[in-house]
Amino acid sequence: MAIPTSRDEFKEYCLRALGKPVLQINVENTQLEDRIDEALYVYQQHHYDAVAKTYMRHEVTASTLTFTGASVGTFEDGETVRGATSNTVGKIVSSVNSTSITYYTMISTSNSTEPTDAYTDSGRATFTVGEVITGEQTGATATLATVTRGDIDNRWFPIADSVIGITRVFAPFDSRISADILFDPQSQFNISLLSNFTANSIIPYHIGRSYQQLLNDTFRGRPGIRFSRHLNRLYVDVNWNATFLPGQHIVVEGFRVIDPDTYTDVWSDRWLQRYGIALFKRQWGLNLSKYAGIALPGGVQLDGKSMLAEANQEIRDLETELQRTYTEPPQFIVG
Repeated sequence: MAIPTSRDEFKEYCLRALGKPVLQINVENTQLEDRIDEALYVYQQHHYDAVAKTYMRHEVTASTLTFTGASVGTFEDGETVRGATSNTVGKIVSSVNSTSITYYTMISTSNSTEPTDAYTDSGRATFTVGEVITGEQTGATATLATVTRGDIDNRWFPIADSVIGITRVFAPFDSRISADILFDPQSQFNISLLSNFTANSIIPYHIGRSYQQLLNDTFRGRPGIRFSRHLNRLYVDVNWNATFLPGQHIVVEGFRVIDPDTYTDVWSDRWLQRYGIALFKRQWGLNLSKYAGIALPGGVQLDGKSMLAEANQEIRDLETELQRTYTEPPQFIVG
């Protein structure tokens, strides 16, 4: 048996399983491509072998303002700029040149710098194209040509389309941790239990840490995270201006779809092959069912409806098998 290692080989494998070239498979190539996409989608959504746990690093980005021409005067790094029309105030991260700067929004005259709709970003403070900004320390001015918002002003992180789930975010959420590790409360707690490591066991330490985490979750809680793969956005419910700075890095734990074009072993998955064959068969049956009762030479009659019913049953059986055998149980996620 030739094991398929590409999309085209997978297609030919499924067609041979249905009888090609002995039989003429009455399915157009575009229909076959659609059925392969359908098979991959179901496979990637539910099969534990179709995704891999991954850690993704992301650098927090600032927003960018570009000018219609050279600025009058020179903006300085770290100074604040104010928009004449929007009255939005931003802090410059770096002055790239006389025609653009990077910044993040600080305040606005609007009632809130948070959006009225988190998913459309409406109502959030921002500079507007065409307005004049003024540096409050240097007095430099410039007219805005474009406004491109970064992570801090968006209040969300972009996520690749291949990511289907987010479980954790590692970021500098706790700004109260002491910079001096020797006198950090956590270090003192560890030192107080150090004698138990050698004298008895590590169990007291484990119990102590678990209790400490319980107290932290009870009285301080954990920042909430919200993610939808259709938005491709990761929302973190924190004070963004106080928590993140441009240039910082976060690490996102999640599940990414395994690309079959890169990792060609995906095409050899037995369940995917059987499901692809069943989808091809259903498409063939759908096509032939339009011509039921037509007699062929030799007395043979087309029976697309029987083929369609048989394929539908095979698909139901395979999807039940997928749910019961190859789908991981749901996880409780604390975000």
